[in-house]
Amino acid sequence: MPTLTVARIALILILSLLAGVYVYRKLLKLITTLNLKHQKPIKTFVAVLVSALMGLPALSMFLRHGVDLREHGFMYALFTLSSIWFIWVVSMVITFVPLDAVSAVKKFFQQWIKQPELVGEPDVSIDPSRRDFLSKTVSLAPFAVGFGFPSVITAYSVLNNRSDYIINTMTLRFPNLPNELRGLKIAQISDVHSGLYMPQRKMEEITEVVNAHTPDLIALTGDFVSSFKEEIEPFVKAFQNLKSTFGTFSCAGNHDEWAGISAIESALNEKNLTLLRNRTEVLTIDGARLNVIGMDFAREKKHYLERALHSADKDGFKLLLCHHPDFFIHAKPMGIDLMLAGHTHGGQIALEFAGVEFYPIDLFYKYPRGLFEEGKNCAQKLYVNLGIGITATPLRTVQAEIALITLEKS
Repeated sequence: MPTLTVARIALILILSLLAGVYVYRKLLKLITTLNLKHQKPIKTFVAVLVSALMGLPALSMFLRHGVDLREHGFMYALFTLSSIWFIWVVSMVITFVPLDAVSAVKKFFQQWIKQPELVGEPDVSIDPSRRDFLSKTVSLAPFAVGFGFPSVITAYSVLNNRSDYIINTMTLRFPNLPNELRGLKIAQISDVHSGLYMPQRKMEEITEVVNAHTPDLIALTGDFVSSFKEEIEPFVKAFQNLKSTFGTFSCAGNHDEWAGISAIESALNEKNLTLLRNRTEVLTIDGARLNVIGMDFAREKKHYLERALHSADKDGFKLLLCHHPDFFIHAKPMGIDLMLAGHTHGGQIALEFAGVEFYPIDLFYKYPRGLFEEGKNCAQKLYVNLGIGITATPLRTVQAEIALITLEKS
């Protein structure tokens, strides 16, 4: 994990404090609007509860650095609870902020265009009890939306938590694919995140599934571990038995760099899970050249790929393994035919109602998930794997995947 510097700790605490105050103020307004009895003890209880819950995400992050607690069931329970609270708070803030903005605009115009005072007798045709009911309903409406919608999202995330995965089979066509490479089958595994949520037993099952599909080549596109060096050994023990015609090749992800890239490089290469660090492995298949290119984690560092291409066959088909999908922006001008990436997990949390899907991750990445085809005749392609593991939160509504890609000539 990234080092917990004083600045990072301060930022975490400040953000937690601001979010906690915002949630608490909204709850206070709700209590006041409902005109509940014994408001003082209720408000005190809410203050204590919100303070405790707001501390959970930060506590989880700090304890995650404690090796003795990492494999403990207490950590899993803590992460689950803090994840549920975190999703609810973020959803609540995102929901309430627009409501507050609308309310502020409404108040501004009400003050700007003051209504003329009514002269004469009040309108007795309106039942006072009905007026009070309508007034209270209007007052509670923003709270119903602001607290209700996040609760629905959070419940959906918990109830639709997925630990299963699918084999996503596809055929990708390239105009410049050598005839000798037609039918080449690549199995892609990404974002395994060996650790608390991905034990060795489960990784061994993934190995068996991949081997059953008899791939010609296997690509591991980063984030082998979650955060710690101790998670490397279970990973290599589980995946050392991967079998394919031309071998297994890997590129590093950001979590691998956090855990220690040198240790990971040594462990993977020892078990023939070849980690390509800004270099190219040129395979000869029935006389045709296949460049398998691997990069260290990067979004903008073009020199990584430039260095790797020095050892590539300029006329060979270029397959790039790069963890960050948005690097495709730089890979295209350098003549990459197919790039395989991961990193996003498809956002890990996405919503689907009545057949309509919403992936929040789409707002943050140019290439967030799935297949992208660009260039002349769509000759350059990127596939962003949804990943098979989870990180940070043990909640995942986006189904995990193993990609099985067959190359064909268009």
